Amino acid sequence: MTLEPVEVRSLLPSGGEILAEAAASDVAPQRDENDEIAMQIERAYPGYHVWISDAGWWYATRTHPRARGQSPTVHGPGPGELSTALAEEEAVTLGRAMDGAW
Repeated sequence: MTLEPVEVRSLLPSGGEILAEAAASDVAPQRDENDEIAMQIERAYPGYHVWISDAGWWYATRTHPRARGQSPTVHGPGPGELSTALAEEEAVTLGRAMDGAW
């Protein structure tokens, strides 16, 4: 059996068209500002990796689990809410550690 190449047409614009539209738009990308904010959160909460989803939600996952099989991920619709969720996660974790110490 011999397979023949088949042309498949896409309904999506080509990459060049997308880049041209982005360059023509007056909206400046927030990427650099968001990256800076993410790095600030990572500095405030060492051990977490922060990223932003395509939908715009902010996430943070522990880079090294505290216990085997545990790697908490917290999220929020923006950097402020993510920071609040991280503070709550750290408070709960610290509370557990203190309970075990006594």
